[in-house]
Amino acid sequence: MIPTMIDAYLREHSLRFEHFMHGRAVAAQRLAAAEHVSGSRVAKVVVVSVDGRLALAVVAATERVDVEALRDALHAHEVELVPEARFADRFWPCEPGAEPPLSLFGVPIYVDAELARQPWLLMRGGTHEDAIQLDTDDWLLSERARIVDGLGVTLQ
Repeated sequence: MIPTMIDAYLREHSLRFEHFMHGRAVAAQRLAAAEHVSGSRVAKVVVVSVDGRLALAVVAATERVDVEALRDALHAHEVELVPEARFADRFWPCEPGAEPPLSLFGVPIYVDAELARQPWLLMRGGTHEDAIQLDTDDWLLSERARIVDGLGVTLQ
């Protein structure tokens, strides 16, 4: 079940979405498999620190975040991946690692340019058993996500 706070946020911001439930899927690629969609349409959220401030980097499930590309795009001094233990409570009521990329959490959102070209995206709904599908353009506009070229690099 999508946490009430997430559901209310989506509705208050007129973000039309479809909700899907599936077996527990922690890895983004497993979410893609559970929902029978290409990993290129699954938004994988990675918590990063940009000059000491939390942000969300969003790439396809088939990719990893290129921290150097993000640092260069933002003209930041330091960008690093943040271990889950450092942010677990920050995205309450979401399960750690299942936070959807929403402005609700008060952190900037950066999205890979290739992912931003998808017509729709599947993302976690706050738990590892829930997913939401949104129109990409609606999501980008509502959440004021900044598009970053080369943010995602194909996993080896």
